[in-house]
Amino acid sequence: MSQLFTIFVTKEKKMLASVIKQIEQKIKRLSKGKILFITDFSELGTDVAIRQSLQRLTKKNLLIRLSQGIYYYPKQNDVLGIICPTAEQIAQAIAKRDKARIIPTGSYALYKLGLSTQIPMNVVYLTDGSARKIVVGKQKITFKKISPKNLAVKHHLSNLIIQGLKELGENNISENEKSKLKEVIIKSGEHTEIKKYIRNTAVWTQKIVLQIIKEIENN
Repeated sequence: MSQLFTIFVTKEKKMLASVIKQIEQKIKRLSKGKILFITDFSELGTDVAIRQSLQRLTKKNLLIRLSQGIYYYPKQNDVLGIICPTAEQIAQAIAKRDKARIIPTGSYALYKLGLSTQIPMNVVYLTDGSARKIVVGKQKITFKKISPKNLAVKHHLSNLIIQGLKELGENNISENEKSKLKEVIIKSGEHTEIKKYIRNTAVWTQKIVLQIIKEIENN
């Protein structure tokens, strides 16, 4: 019995060593700065073997564990050292893996628009994928599941504007914020697209944005 157990353990160790080697070789063929998931290596072994392999490669400093099941192949800068991925990059990688759509919302939408200079510690996205919360360091990334029809607007800037204005509220939008939003729209050169897609939101949001676009077109 003891001999059989020893043979089994030896076989398991060899299999794990093989999986580790294959995963390491695959990672080293990738561009640095890549965000990786257990599913990226599913063809190389069982979930258990892949998890153990990624843990070993993390201890070897080949990878950085960002959160449960999420790893990072670190990109280095000669001056700054390791360049950590942003919440946006992590969220986009998760959305791509899950084949889901996401929209930045709340204070993060305001930050993305330039209406706020403060990076929120809780970054919130609306999604038609799975609802989940991910903690990366001191930052939390939250995915709130909503009906797919609420993600019908396919224009990125229009979505940001809709969510940013919703966060501010109908009666709390200052002239300074309208002026900044005007600059964003002018810089994007996408006012025609925004005019088209903004009609899929609340009437008060439409009025504010269409008035800004009217001013742009009249200049």
